[in-house]
Amino acid sequence: MGSWGRSLPGVMLLGLLAVAGCSDNGTDPVAGGGGGATVSFAADVQPIFARRCLACHGVGGNAGLDLSPAVAWANLVGIETTNYAPRQRVMSANPDGSVLYLKLNGDASTGSRMPLGGALDPAMIELVRVWILEGALDN
Repeated sequence: MGSWGRSLPGVMLLGLLAVAGCSDNGTDPVAGGGGGATVSFAADVQPIFARRCLACHGVGGNAGLDLSPAVAWANLVGIETTNYAPRQRVMSANPDGSVLYLKLNGDASTGSRMPLGGALDPAMIELVRVWILEGALDN
């Protein structure tokens, strides 16, 4: 085997490293840069509602908000709030304009912090924020 045969694995490794290094286009999917959604409504957000919100926001829920799995997304995204109209419960790609996110953070302009039984863990609130930033998809 000549010198080419011994250096081919090294050349291939360098090529792979170069391609891997170029695959990061410098965008941050969480901050709204390229790439697909990183947070799933069904797998990440809905379980938060199931654990912490359904006691008050199930069928016939407070403020007319039902967060049951079959209807939660449809009752949130692009829907005007009952108590804070004309603001929307969830404004796609705009957590700071979404009453849901503001209530989870205890923003005084939206009344009581939710859930009433105690604030969500910051990581849960971040999942909701990222889901909204990524377009509040029904995924």
